[in-house]
Amino acid sequence: MPARLCFALSARARTAVLVLLLAGAARVLAEMLLGSGSWEIGFSLTPPGRQGQYQGFYGAGTAVARSAGPLLLTALVRGLGTRGRPALAALFRATGPAARHAAARGESRSVPGPAVSAPPAPDTA
Repeated sequence: MPARLCFALSARARTAVLVLLLAGAARVLAEMLLGSGSWEIGFSLTPPGRQGQYQGFYGAGTAVARSAGPLLLTALVRGLGTRGRPALAALFRATGPAARHAAARGESRSVPGPAVSAPPAPDTA
């Protein structure tokens, strides 16, 4: 959301460079949060003994998003015109909290694994 606002405000010539730099920084931060959050969901919340099934299902979500995403965006933005953009914004607004809720629910059900300790320091004497 902040990146989209910055890109929209960049139409003014005087503030375009600063606004676009802020938009780029917001985009990088969002990508970093997405990457770390996806890694956490994909690996840390895996039920014990079902890693293969979980990884297969989780990985299939990316394939579905990459194949259905362009079709959905085209239908909403081009097909519905100005009504499609608020619909797309509402979809993003709904999926964010839904993903957060699903991750919290998975975390509450996960069983903590054994504690991992650091290997002993090598003996140099």
